[in-house]
Amino acid sequence: MAQPMLDLHQQFQLKNLTLKPFSKLNNTEIELVWLMRNHPDIAKWMGSGGQIPLEAHHAFMARQSIENSNFNYLAHDQHGVSGVISLHRCDWRNCIAWLGIYRNPFRQETGLGSQLLNAICWLAFDIAKLHTLKLEVVADNTPAINAYLRAGFVNEGCWREAIRRDDSYIDLLLMGMTKQEWRSE
Repeated sequence: MAQPMLDLHQQFQLKNLTLKPFSKLNNTEIELVWLMRNHPDIAKWMGSGGQIPLEAHHAFMARQSIENSNFNYLAHDQHGVSGVISLHRCDWRNCIAWLGIYRNPFRQETGLGSQLLNAICWLAFDIAKLHTLKLEVVADNTPAINAYLRAGFVNEGCWREAIRRDDSYIDLLLMGMTKQEWRSE
């Protein structure tokens, strides 16, 4: 069974990657998360459809310390912030959670997405002791879909025409991975 009493509001270290919970971020880090989340290369893939006002972002951050089913982390490597990873909708009875992830759009080097995917799987399966990790991805986000497939996620179906973009609707693919399918390093 997953560990509902595990304190996921702590900092974790995975090799050269530090995961700092949103509940422990300073003001500079909070603003950086907002800038990354609102960057056009990130915002276009979000179901919310775009920009988040700074006031709404601050309200979201203020609730982080009382969350018990949604856990968000700012990931740092030796070169700085690499991105954000999240475990959302944690269901401790059924040992399942939904993945959230985005790389730092202000960094251009390759491999950040793979680094972040490895970290979220490690957090989900080795630390939180979950059985299944799920995700949703917009059907036209080919780079992300390919990264998820390379990491071992399996296509499990879709929400047809679930995302509205301008005057059209796009499918939202559902993908998942079990602990047995993930190869811990």
